[in-house]
Amino acid sequence: MSSEERIVSDLADEQDGIESSINKELALTRRDFLHKTMAVTSALAISSMLPSFVTDAWAEAAAAVVCPPGQPLQHVMEIKSVGKTLKAILKILDDNMTYLAPGCVTNTGQMRYISGHDASISLPLRKTWPFNHKVPNPAPTLRARLGDTVQITLLNHVNVNNFPGTLDVAEKGQDCDTNTTVGVGNTYPGDPSFEKPPNCFHGSSSTNLHFHGSHISPNGISDNVLLNVRPSPRGANGKPIVDEQTVAAIFAQIFAACEHGHQPMLWSDWPVAWQNLQKKLLISYDNTTPWRGHSPTPGHPALPPDERLWPQNQEAINQHEFPQYYVGAYPTCFKITEWNANNPTNPVMGQAPGTHWYHAHKHGSTALNLANGMAGALIIEGDYDDKLKPFYTKQQVLVLQQYGAVPNLLRAATVAQQSDLVFVNGQYTPVLQMNPNEMQFWRIVNACHSAAVPLDSPNGIKWVQTAQDGVQFNPANYNPLVTNASFPVPARSVAPFGSLASGNRIDLLVQAPSTPGTFNVTFNGGATVLFTVEVKQEAGVSPIPNPMPFPTPLQFPQMPKFLFDLSFADVKVRRDLHFATNPTPYPPPPVPYPIPPRHTIDGKQFSGHIDQTMLLGGTEEWTIYNDNATGAAHPFHIHVNPFQVVEILDPTVSPTPVKLPRPWIWWDNFALPPGGYVKILSKFADFAGKFVLHCHILDHEDRGMMQLVEVTTNITNMTHK
Repeated sequence: MSSEERIVSDLADEQDGIESSINKELALTRRDFLHKTMAVTSALAISSMLPSFVTDAWAEAAAAVVCPPGQPLQHVMEIKSVGKTLKAILKILDDNMTYLAPGCVTNTGQMRYISGHDASISLPLRKTWPFNHKVPNPAPTLRARLGDTVQITLLNHVNVNNFPGTLDVAEKGQDCDTNTTVGVGNTYPGDPSFEKPPNCFHGSSSTNLHFHGSHISPNGISDNVLLNVRPSPRGANGKPIVDEQTVAAIFAQIFAACEHGHQPMLWSDWPVAWQNLQKKLLISYDNTTPWRGHSPTPGHPALPPDERLWPQNQEAINQHEFPQYYVGAYPTCFKITEWNANNPTNPVMGQAPGTHWYHAHKHGSTALNLANGMAGALIIEGDYDDKLKPFYTKQQVLVLQQYGAVPNLLRAATVAQQSDLVFVNGQYTPVLQMNPNEMQFWRIVNACHSAAVPLDSPNGIKWVQTAQDGVQFNPANYNPLVTNASFPVPARSVAPFGSLASGNRIDLLVQAPSTPGTFNVTFNGGATVLFTVEVKQEAGVSPIPNPMPFPTPLQFPQMPKFLFDLSFADVKVRRDLHFATNPTPYPPPPVPYPIPPRHTIDGKQFSGHIDQTMLLGGTEEWTIYNDNATGAAHPFHIHVNPFQVVEILDPTVSPTPVKLPRPWIWWDNFALPPGGYVKILSKFADFAGKFVLHCHILDHEDRGMMQLVEVTTNITNMTHK
């Protein structure tokens, strides 16, 4: 097999591997690394994964254990709405962290993370998550209700001195993150470079927020992933100069306007104080940032003109576009879209209540930021939740993540490539407790940057799926008699339809058996334990004499009318999209390291130009192909609007397409079968603006498998009388 054939046939494992935290300049071998990190970090890693009540002496004794035993599942702190408003302070910070890698070895590395607290709670009652910032964790869970307003003060306090290898203004330059391996040279992005900005790893200290599964505006201060929020500069005391106090009064003004349905769409819509502060910070950044080893001098910036941020903002202002760049902080505010049966055309669709999530979405750094843990659950409640609550005793929010200090391609070429471990709420193979006969409600979020988690049929416990991707099932698709479904990736073309590719979510009602015992929840055909369910009677809790029943289809929450099936009769536009991974054009061998393949949509990498334009309110039929017969099942994800899958061609299942039965399942993320396609219907309702579609194997997105799309309106104020 040629090197190109080997690379293309191994797409699924391309970005996954043993984490190494290898110093790029020294490029330590794996043996050197393990000898050093095992001696230094074992005690920290083991003790950090133990319950908080374990003593220091116990933790020191446990340090001798190679792989920690499963610990009680930790519950991620929640920030909830109070009086119809959720108020959160989210800070992007960094620290030297310890985490487990394949083989249960401990690795260390400088990693970014999201710290959060509830702004509606005052000290000393306020708690800040995570409780332990020396190990990776999910971001805090946000919980709100339909119609609530979400207000988030996002503060970027990453210390850029801790990440000298990443350049955050590489959109037009030729500077990607690099990895140099002793005896080999520049193994990423190669020399000459096989990757060029913006489609390479870069910019990982900049950030923004995407609310995955949300049906809200992609503009302004809502779900705007085209923003670039740079870290705050630091003062003489070493602390960020842009903090909560700096922006509190300005953001209060912005949030107050948001409460009344107003938010900035142009630079001139910002409060003058915010305009002045940001202009000052951006010009200071332009004048003081080093460039390719050159330091600025007074009156002589080191950054070339096309890399300076304020001129790019000024150009957008002149063109009546919303500027992209900000420093230190950014306000996010949106009202969760609520459908009104008495006025069903405003909004047309509304937000589906259910299990959603949020994460950093700066192009070039999404994979690394998620590998650092920068993602959290977003729970939006409504009638769906109200109707199910009587049938269970406890709700479990389970966030699945892979952890690593650097992406695969930035690790030493000598490191063997294996799939990274999958963690649950920041823990490896934790233990979830259930009482005999108890029913629980599990919300599972696959927030892994690349791993699919095809759940196996459970043994001993019973579960029934109630929702996919945060959208409840139609009662006709809810079947309490199917209690042991597995959830493959890609999803089946016959019921049950659930799946857990990267980005997917599933909701499950889970019934414990009458007899105590221990049961593993596994994936990959039973090869990998995800977590363990321990069925035992909890002290102080009354025993449940009989198994708690699943709701009948008649008791199941009714489908809101805006989630009824879309209609082929309404389709005016049909499109084909082709996802493909092919060898990267590169000088001929010999090359002392493998060249990773190139990821494209319709033969092109992400360019920043608009690739698809849709009419507001239009229903369209898209056929989305995976052009590679083998390799990755690319998860197709599009922002703002969910879609319905109506037809699947999966050559491993059937040589001919399978038309799915009505009512169709709603998705916002669907893994494309290798060599096949999926056909979807989507209605581009309620919100005009620019946003993206992409592969949710985020290493692929960062390196080009993304398109910019725009929904436009045909409404004008012109008349012809």
